[in-house]
Amino acid sequence: MVLNWNIEVIVNFIASITGLILTIVTYFKPKSQKIISLSYIRLSIFSVCVFMALDGLSFLFVSEILSKLAALVLFPSAISIIIGINYIIRETYYSSGLIICFGIGFLLLYLASQPGAVIVSREAGILRMKWTGVFNIFAVLLTGVIQLYLFYWGLKTWLNTPVLIKKEASIFFLGIILAAPITFIFYILYFLEPLLILVSSLTLVIGMLIFLIAILREPKLLYILPFTIQRILVKDREGFPLFDHDWSKSNISDTIFSGFLNAVQLMSEEVMNIGGLLDINLEEGILILRESTSITVGLVASKSSKLLRESVVKFTNDFEKKFEKELKKSVKEMSQYEGAFELIEKYFSNFPYKIIKSKKQPLLLTGNITRMPLEIENKLRSIFTNEKEYETIKTELLKSPLGLSSEFFTLYDDLMDETKRISEEKIRYLNDDIDLDKNI
Repeated sequence: MVLNWNIEVIVNFIASITGLILTIVTYFKPKSQKIISLSYIRLSIFSVCVFMALDGLSFLFVSEILSKLAALVLFPSAISIIIGINYIIRETYYSSGLIICFGIGFLLLYLASQPGAVIVSREAGILRMKWTGVFNIFAVLLTGVIQLYLFYWGLKTWLNTPVLIKKEASIFFLGIILAAPITFIFYILYFLEPLLILVSSLTLVIGMLIFLIAILREPKLLYILPFTIQRILVKDREGFPLFDHDWSKSNISDTIFSGFLNAVQLMSEEVMNIGGLLDINLEEGILILRESTSITVGLVASKSSKLLRESVVKFTNDFEKKFEKELKKSVKEMSQYEGAFELIEKYFSNFPYKIIKSKKQPLLLTGNITRMPLEIENKLRSIFTNEKEYETIKTELLKSPLGLSSEFFTLYDDLMDETKRISEEKIRYLNDDIDLDKNI
């Protein structure tokens, strides 16, 4: 048997192997291992790789059966990508698009059993398998559904991505554009010029590589659309705030927010027991409340979610374990609970921050993070012995224009000299009064 080796077979095999390797690699990335939506997207990409492998094999062996199987593999690929994107956007599997896709898939399955669905033809000097008639129309339609969903997801994600990860979102969207509209355009043009199918295969694989790498680098891209986390607050059983963390800008102080939680807790104490979890609808979001033996955790988000609820429960349990000694001693100082940021990274690391709204927004670091020359730092410490006062002044100086620190110290020295001079004059004046009294 003579094998029908040609450039299209080689391109399909290279594309298929490359896609399969990258898909397997994504399973070993810690931050993306347990993301449900990414599992469905992986399955879809895996199906596309299987499609390209079967398509290449159908050309290699000139097999109608393999060509039909390749077309049918598009069905699970479409189902997987729709379910994955539905879960990303709505946290649900169902959509009208999924029903339509099932209808097209079952029709494709029926049409594959009919004679004449695939023929052998020679195009541009290459012997290849060609889908024909209604079977070809439904196969192309299914391909279009996959790429339409991909583009919709990519565009919506890019538009809603916060500025902190906009660069990664742009790379991600570039991959989507290559894998969806550009690939589909070349796929349609293939009917006019058969060799363009090679370009279509290449843009598909390159696009998949780019957007998968972007997701692996920044899994937060998968959590742009379902919901927005705004704030989490931990308070003890007496109502004192212990830990506060923002994902988006909030003008409400931790004291006011803690008071709000206390009021909500009092109103809901009849329906909420120790270890219970409660969702309370707000005007512009929802409050997820978790009660434990020693603390209450409140998380404000745009809407409730199974993932968020599970994260709040795990965060609460670990917070109690991590700060067991402090909680038993009823420590109230929030500075003693700053280590809880490790738990934020552990259970909420995939959720993006939306505090910074623009690249032009000024960014100012606090004094305990930024650095200044050691000489100036020592000078400040000699002036401000109280640690809080020192950090406050240091932060303000670092925010100020360059050179202001020297002016500050000059002014300080002048004021100290003036104070010393006034003190000396006052002492001299008192001494003169005493001498006068003695003479009298």
